[in-house]
Amino acid sequence: MVEILNFFPKNISNILYQNISENYNKLEEIRIRVNNPIILRLSDKEIIIQYRPNSEEILNTLQKICDNSIYSYQDQICNRIYYSKRRT
Repeated sequence: MVEILNFFPKNISNILYQNISENYNKLEEIRIRVNNPIILRLSDKEIIIQYRPNSEEILNTLQKICDNSIYSYQDQICNRIYYSKRRT
């Protein structure tokens, strides 16, 4: 679990740890969007965390995930957004 939390800013990481430490094995998805509550999807339920990350926190997270090379992941990110919008 520690590996995943390292991708988030410290304050978000602490919040996530508090909410998933006991259910880590059930964690399937972390939804994090600007100015929206964080949603944790577990195998048997969803947990809505009322913390609303700002754009700087989201960008910081994205940079960490992409190893500070967002450009190299640009096509994958754009395709994922495009196909997600087509499904809705």
